[in-house]
Amino acid sequence: MIIRQIENRDLTQVAKWEREISVISFGEEAITDLDFHLHKLEKAMIRERSGMLVLDMNGFAAGWMWMEIRVNSVIQETYMRFKSFYVSKPFRGTASVDKLFEAGMSYAKQQEAQRIVGHVHFDNQPMRALYQRHGFMPTHLTMEYSDHGAVGENKRDELFDGKP
Repeated sequence: MIIRQIENRDLTQVAKWEREISVISFGEEAITDLDFHLHKLEKAMIRERSGMLVLDMNGFAAGWMWMEIRVNSVIQETYMRFKSFYVSKPFRGTASVDKLFEAGMSYAKQQEAQRIVGHVHFDNQPMRALYQRHGFMPTHLTMEYSDHGAVGENKRDELFDGKP
């Protein structure tokens, strides 16, 4: 297992994960266009590559995280934001998840971030548990009303059930 910066050869796989993350996070409002995610990642690699880490298992991308350094415009506090975190099914629940997460925490400390912020969808219990396991505390809860019900969850399941 190696944790390294993203490379061009990773882009298609990572874009597929970004698409899946979008569906998990935004339901029916998710952007599922693979080309959109590829373009977003290509642009980000120019300015944010140092915070784009890949979990490499035997030469193949098995997971990824994307961290972005931010500065609070009011108080000028430097902080780190987790933009994305994903680990492939075969590696979920293994030490690889924590190793990748810890690499991100280490990166944040190297960048002298004074705090780290991670946003997670309410239903994403595995990510919420990962944050808690590493000492993160909940600070905000977004409340939303929609008359669409579980449509977003059904769409996610339909799009990604058994597909790479």
